[in-house]
Amino acid sequence: MTVSHRLSEEREKLLRALEESPGDAELMIRMGRLEFSTGRLDEAERLFRDAVRIAETAEGLEGIGTVLNRQGRYGEALPFLKKAVELDPTRASAWNSSGEALGNLGRPGDALRAFGRAVQARPEFAVAHYNTGLALRAMGRKEEATDSLRRAVRLRPDFPEALHALGGLLHAAGRYAGAMECFRAVIRLRPDDPGAHTSLGAACQMFGDLKSARDCYQKAVELAPRYPDAHSNLGTVYQGLRDMDAAEACFRRALEIAPGHKDALAALAANMDRRGRYQEALSLVENHLDDGNVELVITAAQILRHLDRSEDAEALVEKLLSRNDLTASERQRLQFVRGDVLDQLGRYDEAFEAYEAGNRAKPVRFDREEHRADVDRLLEVFSELDWPDLPRCEDPSERPVFVVGMPRSGTSLVEQILACHSMVAGAGELTELGQAAIELGRDQGLRFPDSMRSASESRLRQAAKHYLERLRVVSADARRVIDKTPANHLFVGFIQNLFPRARVIHCVRHPLDTCLSNYFQNFAGQGIPFSYDLADIALYYNDYLKVMEHWRRHASVDLLEVVYEELVDDQERVSREMVDFLGLAWEPACLSFHRSDRVVATASHAQVRQPLYRSSVGRFANYREKLGPLVDGIDWKAWERSGFAARVAEHLPAAAR
Repeated sequence: MTVSHRLSEEREKLLRALEESPGDAELMIRMGRLEFSTGRLDEAERLFRDAVRIAETAEGLEGIGTVLNRQGRYGEALPFLKKAVELDPTRASAWNSSGEALGNLGRPGDALRAFGRAVQARPEFAVAHYNTGLALRAMGRKEEATDSLRRAVRLRPDFPEALHALGGLLHAAGRYAGAMECFRAVIRLRPDDPGAHTSLGAACQMFGDLKSARDCYQKAVELAPRYPDAHSNLGTVYQGLRDMDAAEACFRRALEIAPGHKDALAALAANMDRRGRYQEALSLVENHLDDGNVELVITAAQILRHLDRSEDAEALVEKLLSRNDLTASERQRLQFVRGDVLDQLGRYDEAFEAYEAGNRAKPVRFDREEHRADVDRLLEVFSELDWPDLPRCEDPSERPVFVVGMPRSGTSLVEQILACHSMVAGAGELTELGQAAIELGRDQGLRFPDSMRSASESRLRQAAKHYLERLRVVSADARRVIDKTPANHLFVGFIQNLFPRARVIHCVRHPLDTCLSNYFQNFAGQGIPFSYDLADIALYYNDYLKVMEHWRRHASVDLLEVVYEELVDDQERVSREMVDFLGLAWEPACLSFHRSDRVVATASHAQVRQPLYRSSVGRFANYREKLGPLVDGIDWKAWERSGFAARVAEHLPAAAR
């Protein structure tokens, strides 16, 4: 018997019962639930209201509120639901429906309290845990949201909405392996859901498994041929696979389906821009710039700069900034673009003001005390006295190469040079090492590095195994794979205990050039919170110097320190030193890194497309009068102790000495 046939029989049975007992409120409620389940909302509402007129019960009041919620009439629903929980405070489903109404009315705090009452009344209520997670997510409490969604999934493993929401949070946190697991579970439950395939594709893409991402997006396209997002996302994957023609075809297909798809239009223009088709790229977007789409204006400004039309780029950005309907985030992004344009025009005071405005508007704050305490704890745990007693895995692999340092210190350049070697693969910035450190003591409630004291060797072996599996996704046959996450300088001790035969390349650049470049970069997301205030940057920089001085003294892992200014002035010598450090034979292709078709996914992608140039060396001299918080805040004695001060000074232009 089919579900529809069973419901039809149940309906006939209830109708006969109501004919015999037309004033039976309980029968009306049962009939109302049946009509609600089949989508006959008007009839369900009538039945619930008739039942409440006969007897005002929590069950009937909840029925009215639930129907009104489904119809989007949240303000009308709330009084009925409130009355229902007053009559029966243990009615978990009514509390849950109240929370849904409150959340949709823009009251996430009240919604969270209602969902809490639902969970209190029925701890095994998976939907209430799910809704709690959504409310916490809306309030920015993402870790708590993740925990609530995990509880929902544990209680009901076949809950696709909860699995998808959990996957989304894990994806946003950079925990791509966990996100992929969630999205695959959704697909097992809903194999024909194009959105689930698209989400899995996005997670695979961020994980670096571009071929799997391509397969996911292709499946989404197969299931929904007119789903423009899937075509556009597939284009970004082909771009990553270095098939720029296929990428272009995907972006164009997305635009055929949805001519107003701004993301696809901007992506297509950026595709052309990266291939040097500047005029064609500009022609594509210039008729859409009056629409006020920020992504298109930013793309167009970049193209205009490449065409040496920075004045036009400035006019375009200024026009959009004059509008009153921009969001705070859009205005903030445009200020950084304005700063780039004005810097290129040599109008340094105005450029600094634009960067300053963009940084002030970034909704990110850096906790100096917490960071300093974390660094002190790191150096204590990995001290000369305690480090030998920490557990270690000692995996013999020589594949991992970690390029570390401050952001904007030359890490992308070093990776790009080395990745031109036939035996080297560049993985970009991986999250796995930091995530492994976080997970190390999660089940004991311990944070890294304290978790190192109680970690088992088997746990470390598992972390090493997972990391090497991640490198195999990047390349199955490269002898060396580069992870260029700058903040891995905090994990050199962890690296040594996992991979004693790994290699670490530390990138060094003049403190003021490094710090200023951080201040001028609008980093994506909130992963580099110190970079939006000059005093914060100085403090972080000092702690970075302290950490690297510690590793230099006490670490035994192989460490090569590369000075950016020396690399710029003597590329071949320094490049040969780096290749030799990796234990590989020299290949001349490393000198032609700017001709590589590797896709660089970090903030330095434009620079590594050009031959080495000196304009970034001593750039701080253009802004010297603005740099008081940096000049006063940097620990210059520590910089001198590092041994790099004199080496860097030799390569600075006269204006920067």
